[in-house]
Amino acid sequence: MTTEPAAPVHDAPAEGKPSLALYLHTPFCTSKCGYCDFNSYEGLEHLVPEYTPALVREMELWAPAARRFRVDTIFFGGGTPSLTSLDDMAAVVRGLEANFDIRPDVEWSLEANPTELSREHLEGLRALGVNRLSMGVQSMHEDELKMLERQHSPERVIQAVADARAAGFDNMNLDLIFGLIDQPLERWQETLEQVIALGPEHLSCYALTVEPGTALFYQVSKGLLNAPDPDVAADQYEWTRDRLAAAGYQQYEISNWSKPGHQCRHNLVYWRAEAYLGMGAGAHSFFAGQRLANIDAPNRYVDGVNASWKERQATGRAELRQIAGGETPDEATLRADAMILGLRLMEGVSLAEFAMRFGVTPEAIFGPVIERYTRLGLLETVDGRLRLTARGLLLSNEVFTDLLPDPDED
Repeated sequence: MTTEPAAPVHDAPAEGKPSLALYLHTPFCTSKCGYCDFNSYEGLEHLVPEYTPALVREMELWAPAARRFRVDTIFFGGGTPSLTSLDDMAAVVRGLEANFDIRPDVEWSLEANPTELSREHLEGLRALGVNRLSMGVQSMHEDELKMLERQHSPERVIQAVADARAAGFDNMNLDLIFGLIDQPLERWQETLEQVIALGPEHLSCYALTVEPGTALFYQVSKGLLNAPDPDVAADQYEWTRDRLAAAGYQQYEISNWSKPGHQCRHNLVYWRAEAYLGMGAGAHSFFAGQRLANIDAPNRYVDGVNASWKERQATGRAELRQIAGGETPDEATLRADAMILGLRLMEGVSLAEFAMRFGVTPEAIFGPVIERYTRLGLLETVDGRLRLTARGLLLSNEVFTDLLPDPDED
């Protein structure tokens, strides 16, 4: 989509508006971690003064199309959003409030690295309305953090959590990575026990993946580092499920656990295949039935937004030049997405809701796949919901691959 969507003729009452999630991307980092394949850059600090105004202008470009929605969640990701100054964050808040209908109880998450978090900055973020902090911890061992090219120490994590609590954050997520190279089960257990002791409301625990194009991929492919051991990672994952359940955390997605009432509302939008609008360099959207992706390079993104904004000011309409590309998924793709994303959740996929949404039952489309993996013990149907079994969680990618539509079929 290169032209802006038309604004609706009539606004629905606020209580009747459909929900919308907003994602805002900050692509800047002080250093690029070797395993990271996100759209993030180091050494581009000179672009920061131009970036926040462009982000606010992109909000203005989207405002007419978003008028009929009410924003339930906001997620500021990156990159390192915690590097954004409080003045710039205040400008972002003003832009959001001016251009979107935001629920009073909006969940606003912000990703952060322990290294950059000061008590003063945390207090400023909380005062501006950020009410959920997601901190990249990854490990509580110095050598593992060094291998991951993280800049913080375990001691810094403990201090950052304490500072966030003192600043008023009562909803915190800590990101962790297991299945590290040459990491025995006991080392992962030590990390998780230390993190549990910090009392976060939410935990995201991901297995290390070696992504093409990353420094880690190069090191593994050249034999400079061993590849992660999937069998060890599976043992760590199974232990994690048991330990977090005993600690009072409820697993609600393959890699996510929370204390009761603290699920990440924003990420649930993704897993339920609902509408979200992404702004910023490299941000993705699923909006008005279309998948959209912004330009990755921050300088080209800024140029595209500014050109579109100037055209809007002059003519009242504009091409959305910050968008690099998009597509309108066909029905087969939408159905597969709903199944795959829904099966990531412990609640699984409601067979009745799927049929109501798409006008056809899951069995009619995916019957052979459902039957095969049910027979193999990877899927089960409980109370009208199709879900992964405990064994299925370990082998979920096998199930998901077979749910993808056949590219040779119309």
